[in-house]
Amino acid sequence: MDTPRRTPTTGSKALPWKPLSHLLPSGSIFFLLRLVAPVIIVAATIVCSLGMVGSALMEPDDLTVSPVLLKVIEEVEVPALQEGPIHEILVREGQVVGVGEPLMQIDDQRARFRKNQAEIEFGIAIKKASNTSEVKLAEVESRVAAASLQRAMDSRKRFPDTPSQAEVDEIELRFANATQHLEEASNNFQLAELARDLAEKNVAIASFEVERHKIKAPIQGAVIEMIARRGEWVRPGEPLLRLMRIDRLRVEGFLNRELVRAGLEGCPVTVILEGTEGDKGRFPGKIVFVSLEVDPGDRTQRVVAEVDNSKQLLAPGLRAKMIIHAR
Repeated sequence: MDTPRRTPTTGSKALPWKPLSHLLPSGSIFFLLRLVAPVIIVAATIVCSLGMVGSALMEPDDLTVSPVLLKVIEEVEVPALQEGPIHEILVREGQVVGVGEPLMQIDDQRARFRKNQAEIEFGIAIKKASNTSEVKLAEVESRVAAASLQRAMDSRKRFPDTPSQAEVDEIELRFANATQHLEEASNNFQLAELARDLAEKNVAIASFEVERHKIKAPIQGAVIEMIARRGEWVRPGEPLLRLMRIDRLRVEGFLNRELVRAGLEGCPVTVILEGTEGDKGRFPGKIVFVSLEVDPGDRTQRVVAEVDNSKQLLAPGLRAKMIIHAR
């Protein structure tokens, strides 16, 4: 017995399926495809390009440390080395100076007077040390006395009573005096040479004291703060100004313990500043230190890099991201 077919109820008549081309006017589907196709191609190209750029910046073995903080490598407070008033200030805040460049001048008038005195004393000592006349005279006296004594002794061998014993004693006394005079002259000459050397050292000390009144830069960097002003009385050890090295900066961050590998020191890095795009915000550097200590809280190790800042585009205190490249 055949199963009877169910007839649809009134109001529920099924609509037959029709293709999209039936709903659109003839030729419209081809028009839409022609509009959408270039958009799809451009989007695909952009996605591929971004993928290529990302792969160029990040290799599979590269590590990312974020965030990292830029810090100063070297900063010093330059102290006064001598007591006195500041006579002259030779730099201004923000000025970049090199090692040994003069920064300030403390009044050195008294030190220069002492130097002039030491130089005069040195000149006198040189004159005394170069005067050998006393030694030469003593040498002549000693030779003459020795010759007189020898003649007297030879004469007494031939003529026992000539010269007399008294005359021989007098000749021997003259010889002894001449010998002693020669020794004293030689000692005086040696003392004069030592006095000359001492006077030369005094000149060097006096010159050193004069130089210590000149405040010079101990490092290469920028003047970031003037502490003392012109005319102020300063004492040794008091800070006069602050210098900060800016040609290189320190970059510090923390890397997960599991990602730290051997030979990380010396690896090249790229530091990317926050909020920057393109190559303008990227700076090359290298890892200089990996801490051996592990933070027990988050199991991270401190990683330190140095980055070139010769163009002074970076500043301490900025935050960034650091990519460590595999060697």
